[in-house]
Amino acid sequence: MHRAFAAVLLFTVMCGGMACAHSEQLRKEASLRDSLIVLRSAIGQFTVDRKRPPDSLSELVSGGYLKRIPTDPFTGRNETWRAQKSKSGEYLEVRSGCDATSSNGTKYNSW
Repeated sequence: MHRAFAAVLLFTVMCGGMACAHSEQLRKEASLRDSLIVLRSAIGQFTVDRKRPPDSLSELVSGGYLKRIPTDPFTGRNETWRAQKSKSGEYLEVRSGCDATSSNGTKYNSW
């Protein structure tokens, strides 16, 4: 009887832990989407105003378009964003620096 109760309790704790981990992943994914919107909007406004894309994300801060570069929620740092000019050089692309796979099966660095 005690073993069955212990097994059920262990199963419940493990399932609860997995649910917490999944909801934490979903929270970080929402935060990543928000950060990408902020960065891409600032890049777009900079590009319209100056008729050229910024050379780096730090230029968005020095130019007054952002107070600070947001933290990538999956790397925990703000210097891991992957930013590069498009092949045409007309805009700056920005993506997460995280190589992990998202809940929908895509890589975060492809968002």
